[in-house]
Amino acid sequence: MEVVPGLYCLSEVGWGVNAYLWWPGPAQVAEGAPLLFDCGWPWSGQGSARSLARLGLHAGEIHAVAITHDDIDHTGRLAVLQAVSGATVIAHALEAVRLASTSWREPPGNRGPINLVMAAAKRFYQRWPHHPVQVTCPVADGDKLPGGWMAVHAPGHTPGHTAYFHPGLPGPDGLQRVLVAGDALGHSGGGRLRLPTPIYTEDMNAAIEAIGKLANLAPDIICFGHGPVLRNAAEPLRRFADSLFRQYRGYSVD
Repeated sequence: MEVVPGLYCLSEVGWGVNAYLWWPGPAQVAEGAPLLFDCGWPWSGQGSARSLARLGLHAGEIHAVAITHDDIDHTGRLAVLQAVSGATVIAHALEAVRLASTSWREPPGNRGPINLVMAAAKRFYQRWPHHPVQVTCPVADGDKLPGGWMAVHAPGHTPGHTAYFHPGLPGPDGLQRVLVAGDALGHSGGGRLRLPTPIYTEDMNAAIEAIGKLANLAPDIICFGHGPVLRNAAEPLRRFADSLFRQYRGYSVD
């Protein structure tokens, strides 16, 4: 699915997770492209390959992969993809430590039926082990990336969670401010924004602060790790951030 010209949601990553590709195309030379944002589950290879093929690409042509955070549904395919393509791996320095690990993180258990979830997760992770990946381009908040993208540290879901923002991708209605949000927040459809999944979020207070930070960017379009793309997003995001601050500021939500 084309989000705006040159930015695509790879629809066949599957199982409710999204990956995005910035690829202005061979006719337009763009430094750093093709740039992939996250890469899906360990078994997402065939679906990703089909999505790339429709754009005239194959996995070996990926120039860089920008990681929002190291969870099995966002980086499960990363080690294989990096080996095939030699792509630059971009992630926050805090997330780089986890990417280099030999194990997936465990759910922090802020709330919910944590014992059942952790038992299921351990069985799942044993089947799909974490393969360490070396981050070749560690980033911090505000760092500029090729093509006009910017790293935005948005911790909470994980300490190194990072969103990626572009201040002006061309679209049919003029330049569009685009945010690749990862799991900093979610979208249930129809403009209904939500907090990141509590049982997998390590610091919900930090996540709420990060949502306020993202709202200050006033994105026209938000691309979520889960859920449909949201257009005309600036005002819904501002209202959501305001409602969270009114509800939670000064209180613990753990």
